[in-house]
Amino acid sequence: MSLERELEKERVRRDAHAFIFDTVKTKDEHDLWSPVKNFPDEICLRATIDCYLVSGKLLKPEDARYALESGLEIDFLKHIHSSGIIFIEKSRHVMCTWITCGYLLWRARAFPHQLIMVQSKREEDAAALVYDKEPGQGRISFLEQGLPDHLRIVEQPKNGKYCHLYFPNGSHIWAIPEGGAIIRSHNPSVIFSDEAAFQPEFGNAYTAALPAITHGGQLIVVSSAYPGEFQMLCESDLE
Repeated sequence: MSLERELEKERVRRDAHAFIFDTVKTKDEHDLWSPVKNFPDEICLRATIDCYLVSGKLLKPEDARYALESGLEIDFLKHIHSSGIIFIEKSRHVMCTWITCGYLLWRARAFPHQLIMVQSKREEDAAALVYDKEPGQGRISFLEQGLPDHLRIVEQPKNGKYCHLYFPNGSHIWAIPEGGAIIRSHNPSVIFSDEAAFQPEFGNAYTAALPAITHGGQLIVVSSAYPGEFQMLCESDLE
């Protein structure tokens, strides 16, 4: 491998923004002519990545320049840095789930032995975010498969199976259904709960996640608005 490619490989390993906005390609099922494309370089998406880096204790609040430029308060960034928890109430079609998948892929690649759990109401919904029955069908496996050859590190389908994606550095992304049982039985590095407001057992999952978060883990909770545990926990987190 040339020196230039080696330097690029190291740059995207160190820099989540470079990895996500310069190299990763997402897909837009509504675009007939160019469905595969880069993430749009928008301040709201970069601010979201900053928030994930801050809550994951990988970036100091005062250094989160995109988040600060977007108008987020330093006290909010200090709060998510201290707690390791971030709630995001999203609208549809703002790419929040896609950008979260990009962050999780970067983290699994950049740091060894990460156990990253991706949770949704049903196992099949979670699998659609990680690895479904064929390479590239789950969102995270699609992002990895679309990387240039010299940056791709996961051999699919060898290192992927339904609900699981395994990395050569020992990291593992695991798609799980709602509830606290699986979380409670393991020590995840990151938990991503997608559409948490529509998970009847989200409260149990949240409680099960707290010991891991207390010991340095990260909890990312993203959902469209809907009354229930997500709303109550989200509002209490802001108090």
